[in-house]
Amino acid sequence: MAEHPYRMAGAVAVLFVLVTLVNFYVFHRITEMLGISVFWVSVVYALLLSSLLAVGFTVRASAIKGFKVLFITVTTVYGLETMALFVLITFWFADLFMELPELFMGYAVVLFVIIMGAVSAGNALTVTVKTIRLRFPKRVRAVHLTDLHIGAVHGKKYLARVVEKVNALGPDVVLITGDMTSGAPLEDDLFDGFEELKAPAYMSTGNHEFYEGIEVMERMLDGTGVRMLRDEKVDMGGYSVFGLDYMQEQGISGSRDFSMDGDEPVILMTHVPQMVNLPKGSIILAGHYHAGQVFPFNFLGRFMVKYFRGLYQEDGVTIYVSPGTATWGPPMRFGSRNEITLLELG
Repeated sequence: MAEHPYRMAGAVAVLFVLVTLVNFYVFHRITEMLGISVFWVSVVYALLLSSLLAVGFTVRASAIKGFKVLFITVTTVYGLETMALFVLITFWFADLFMELPELFMGYAVVLFVIIMGAVSAGNALTVTVKTIRLRFPKRVRAVHLTDLHIGAVHGKKYLARVVEKVNALGPDVVLITGDMTSGAPLEDDLFDGFEELKAPAYMSTGNHEFYEGIEVMERMLDGTGVRMLRDEKVDMGGYSVFGLDYMQEQGISGSRDFSMDGDEPVILMTHVPQMVNLPKGSIILAGHYHAGQVFPFNFLGRFMVKYFRGLYQEDGVTIYVSPGTATWGPPMRFGSRNEITLLELG
């Protein structure tokens, strides 16, 4: 046990070095292409950005407004840097087969990042409603929310917008699959907007519920009308809703061993997408991956994760993986938008 803090410190140090090297490469390579590179400036930039990222994550839950701005700004820079890194790698491969002008590549990278950044920021401000019709033994009109991450980026006003849109859909039930908050000063009234919901609401836990403190989350949800289901089932009359609890032991994207017998169909909420043994005709709702959120993860994720985004069907069970109702880290989206999912079942 005594060695654990040292291993953690070592892992953080290695990560800091790796991130700093990436920062240096992206900044120095782009400025080199543009003919304005200065080595020591690139070193300062790389170290400063890594340090600000560490500070931003450390103080993101602070009530001080400036710290929230710092977190948003730094994570946005990293979002843009990720896009730039992908283009730089692409140009590097292309340059193996053809000689590309350095200045042209430099301007192309900058233009690409500006356009992609603007589109991504615009997408992050929108909340769309997607309607999905699925066969189900019981006629139900359900709304699925996930990954709201109320806190460091999206606040009470954003939650109010979401609740207003949900009420306009007239659902029979609202189902939330985890990551309700992220990096917020956990004020008692943070989730009071849920009190305006006009339908019963249930949620399963995600990894961020445990990061922020599960007991605190339960206390903050008390009185809002949202019931947290932790390996619990609720009979809805002809079908049931089950909340599969996230377990820290499963890791950030691991699955749990779980099965449910019986004939009654189930709508199972799980934060991390996974297929489990359920009665035929059941539906699984999940989130977690944000559909990659920013380029190129929205493209690469489909090859790296089995249940990444959208509908999947196996052995008479349907799973729907939502791209999320909000963003985490940089307020950016490309290739998807913040989604409220309306499930018309029957």
